[in-house]
Amino acid sequence: MDGQDVYSKNFNMMVKVSSWVGRMFRMIDIDDQVEACRRVFASDTRWTVVRGSDLEEGESQGLPVWSQHVGDPILESNMTRRVDFALFMVEALDNDELIDEAPAIVGCQTPSALAFKAEN
Repeated sequence: MDGQDVYSKNFNMMVKVSSWVGRMFRMIDIDDQVEACRRVFASDTRWTVVRGSDLEEGESQGLPVWSQHVGDPILESNMTRRVDFALFMVEALDNDELIDEAPAIVGCQTPSALAFKAEN
C-alpha cells in the first residue's frame, strides 16, 4: 500500500500544489510529512496513520468515527475534541481493523457524524 492507494488523485495533486505554494511564500513545507507517510506506507511493520481533523478543546464526546476516504460525508464537520483524538490513538493500538490503514476521523457528536448515524 502507498499514498496513491490511500489518497485520491485530487488530494495528492492538492498536496503537491499546496506544498509548492507554501514553499513559494515560505508559509509551510509539508515535504517531510509526505516523505514520512511514504516511508510508513512502504514499511513491513504494523502501522496506522491517523488523519485528524481540526481540533478543539472541551470535554470528551466519545470515540471519534472514522472513514477510509477523506471526502466522505461523515467527515464533513472536520472537528474533533483533542481529548477524543487522543482516545482514538489509544484505541488504534488494540484495534486490528486499523492495521495498515490511514483512517480519517471526526468527532462522534459533530453534525456530519450524527447525520450519518441517523441515515444508517
